Amino acid sequence: MITKDEEHHTSRQESTNTYTKSKNQNQKGVKHMVTVQKWGNSLAVRIPSQFAKNLGVKNGSQIELELLNNEMVIRPVKTKPTLNDLLAQTKGKTNPHLDYEFGVSEGKELI
Repeated sequence: MITKDEEHHTSRQESTNTYTKSKNQNQKGVKHMVTVQKWGNSLAVRIPSQFAKNLGVKNGSQIELELLNNEMVIRPVKTKPTLNDLLAQTKGKTNPHLDYEFGVSEGKELI
């Protein structure tokens, strides 16, 4: 989120192609100032690598942009894992249900 004071400060940095500066932001975390650049017919913001790593954002990830109280909020979209993602997490692990003993058959159960 860029406030009007930071926006004014950023506009003075136009001579540099990319400008990134870290500063403490109370107890909420870290702020980065980046320069908005033209990308085709749109404007683009580069996400610092440490931010991307901490948020799990990579090339092709979806993010959500929100205009909130005249500030832009950018947050990653959390996607639900696919069945293949979930199954990939179980590789090499035994299925506890295979070794379960149900007891003596009573009645007409299939054996």
